[in-house]
Amino acid sequence: MCAVEEITSCQLSFIPIQSENYLADIDMVLRRITASGLEYSIGEMSTIIKGGKANILKLISDLYDLMTPKCSFVIDIRISNTCACISNIVGQTII
Repeated sequence: MCAVEEITSCQLSFIPIQSENYLADIDMVLRRITASGLEYSIGEMSTIIKGGKANILKLISDLYDLMTPKCSFVIDIRISNTCACISNIVGQTII
């Protein structure tokens, strides 16, 4: 089994609510995620981020602080301590 610090994954969706330019706001969030140094996969409706728990939580805090002066928003977040590990384990049953 993987160590928890090694396997944290996060699904994040940033949703601007009141924004002068919502596409620019989304782009700013994606650039910050890209620059974070964490493993990520950008999808059509959310972004998957994998890395250490502390690094992911710091990124979430940074995004919140970065975007608060720019617009009103919702960040939908799901965090797992097993999802990244499951993809790394082949042929083993996880109970």
